[in-house]
Amino acid sequence: MTDDEQKKIFAKNLNKYISLNQKQQKEVADDLGINSTTLNMWCNGKSMPNVGKIQKLADYFRIGKSDLTDKKEDSDVDMEFSDAVMKIALHDKRFAQIVIDYSKLPTDKKDLICNFFEKFIL
Repeated sequence: MTDDEQKKIFAKNLNKYISLNQKQQKEVADDLGINSTTLNMWCNGKSMPNVGKIQKLADYFRIGKSDLTDKKEDSDVDMEFSDAVMKIALHDKRFAQIVIDYSKLPTDKKDLICNFFEKFIL
C-alpha cells in the first residue's frame, strides 16, 4: 500500500469517527491540543499523524488504533455487532454490565427494552 493510499484510509476513518461523535474538527483539535490546521490535513488525507497522535485520537474516540489506520470493508451486521460489543466491554464497564444483565432477562422484558430503544434512541 502506498503512503497516499494509507493517508486516504486514515482520513476516511478519522472523518467517520468525528462525524459519529458529532464533533467538529476544531473541537477535536482543541480537546486534544492539536493544531487545527494539522488535524485538517489529516482529515483531507494530506498527511498522517505519528503513532502517538494516532493513539491519542483512538483514546479520545474510545476505539482501537486499527479503527483509524485499517481499511474497513463493508462488513455484515454480525461483524459490526461483535466489534461494537468488544469496544463497549473495553471502554464502558457500565454499559457492558447492562448488556450482560440484558442477556439474562426473559424474552418479554427484552422486548420492552428493545421497543424503548427503537422508539426513543434510534
